[in-house]
Amino acid sequence: MELLSYASITSTQDTAREIALDGHLLPFAVTAETQSGGRGRRGKSWDSRPGGLWLTLALAVPSVAAVRQSAMAAAHGVASAVLTETGVRTLVKWPNDLLVERRKVCGILAETLVQSGTTILLVGIGVNVNNIVPPDQLPRAASLMGELGHSIDLQRLRESVLNMVELDIDTLILRGFDVFRHWMDANLALRDELVTVEFNDQRESGHVAGLSRTGALLLKNPDGSLTEVDAGSLYDW
Repeated sequence: MELLSYASITSTQDTAREIALDGHLLPFAVTAETQSGGRGRRGKSWDSRPGGLWLTLALAVPSVAAVRQSAMAAAHGVASAVLTETGVRTLVKWPNDLLVERRKVCGILAETLVQSGTTILLVGIGVNVNNIVPPDQLPRAASLMGELGHSIDLQRLRESVLNMVELDIDTLILRGFDVFRHWMDANLALRDELVTVEFNDQRESGHVAGLSRTGALLLKNPDGSLTEVDAGSLYDW
C-alpha cells in the first residue's frame, strides 16, 4: 500500500478524502506526525501530538453497507497489531474505540465517499503511542508508552497496523462480519455494565450483553429482554 507522509496537516481523514476525490490510485494511506484538526465520530476533536499514530487508509469497497462493521474489523486489526508489537491487550468499546483498563488508547473513524462510480472507504485511526496525553483527557485516556514505561518503535507499529487493517477489511468484504464476531464478543469492554447509547437525540440504556450477528450492540433490559442498537455513541456514566 502506498504511504503518503506529512509532517503536519489538519487531519489525515480530510487529506485522504481530498486525495481520493482527485482520483489517486487506490489503495493508499495518509499519515502525519501531528494533526491540527484531528477528529473522531460526530465531529469530536482528537488531540494529535507528536509521537502518536495518526493515519487514514483509503480502499475501494463494494458498497457503503459495511461502514459500521469496517470500524469493528479495523479495531481487530489495530488490537492485533498492538498486542503483537507491544504485548498490550486492548478491549473494544463498541463501536470504534480501544481501551486499556477502561482508558481510551485508540479511536477509529470509518466514512465513505463515491468517486467516478467507485465507493471508497476511509478508515481513520488514531493511537496514543509515544505522545503525552493532555491533562484534561486524563484519567479517561491513556498512551501505550504510559502503560509500558518506555517508548515504542512507531514506524514498526504503523506498518503492522496498516498490514493488519488492510487484511481485515479485505476479509470483511470477502467473508462477512461473522469472522470477527467471536473475537469482538470475547474482547468487548464494559460487558454486563449499565450504559447509555445516544443516536439522533434518542437514548437507549441497558446492560451490555454482547453483539448481534451483524455487529449491533445488545443491551439487556430489566425484564431480561434484549434491545439491539445499530449505531450511536456509548457512555458508561
